[in-house]
Amino acid sequence: MRTGALVLSALLTVGALAPSRVARAEILDRVVAVLDEEAIFLSEVETRARPFMAEVPRDVPEAERGRLFQRVLRETLDRMIDDSLIRHAATRLHLTVTDEDVDQFVERIARERGATIEQLYGALEREGITRAEYRTHMETEVRRLKVLQLRVRGRINITDSDLQEAYRRFVRESANASAVRAAHIFLAVPADAAPERVAAIAARAAEATRRARAGEDFATLVTQFSEDEATQASGGDLGEIQPGVLPAELDAPLAQLSDGEISDPVRGPNGFHVLRLVSRRAVTAPPFDEVRDRLYAVLLNREMQRQQDLYIRELRRNAALDVRMDPPATPARPAPAAR
Repeated sequence: MRTGALVLSALLTVGALAPSRVARAEILDRVVAVLDEEAIFLSEVETRARPFMAEVPRDVPEAERGRLFQRVLRETLDRMIDDSLIRHAATRLHLTVTDEDVDQFVERIARERGATIEQLYGALEREGITRAEYRTHMETEVRRLKVLQLRVRGRINITDSDLQEAYRRFVRESANASAVRAAHIFLAVPADAAPERVAAIAARAAEATRRARAGEDFATLVTQFSEDEATQASGGDLGEIQPGVLPAELDAPLAQLSDGEISDPVRGPNGFHVLRLVSRRAVTAPPFDEVRDRLYAVLLNREMQRQQDLYIRELRRNAALDVRMDPPATPARPAPAAR
């Protein structure tokens, strides 16, 4: 396990550890949002966003860098608002988060990072983040998951008809499908990553894309950027990939590439991919039974995200919310994705 990578992935939690409002009271500041008579100050947003600001590439044009900074700030504010709304919803639903809930969540995060719990805490503490601070934020994340599971999961019903229709679309889209040989640069997005962390990772993926398209050796860029240790030594080589094996969000952009061409950063289930097509050959679509579970997972994830977004919008509509920070300008291609 690389300590640096562990600290970097764990930093997604640091941005949520904003100082108390009592400490802020003595500082002349600007209110950027008011939620149910509770003010959120610009300095709080900047404090939470600081770790992610530091990851915005320094060699992008100044105008683009400014847009990325503004995007991170606004996404940070949105996340802070959503966290408050979820906290209020949990109170109304009489949901609680126990120490055991937090223990299990931290254990899962450590396991996903390929670390022990003590290694995770140790890496954070070396960066000045205490165990208590980290666990406080993990409590917030567990509360969010509990509320969404209770209020959202029951709205989702994926039927056999849905799966059959998804398969028919899959067959139509696969009419001219081919098996491809591809390579990738992979940048992981932790499952609990805040939107500002996602934006910073997306910016790094965009930098890798720009340099690859400018003619830099792809294998060299793999060693500099990719977090997929299994393919680093082979220049990111993924071998030959049959149609439908990859998630749809990765399959679709590969289908548009010519040999040797580089994709825009693509958001997959576990992070961002910069794809390079090596070659392709024609094949036929696999039968329904072979792809049924994968189709179900795609439909479930898509609908779960849609229902979560709807629920958050419902909470915002029912709250007294006044946002005083402008939304970020539309960034130049490729746009950093948010969760």
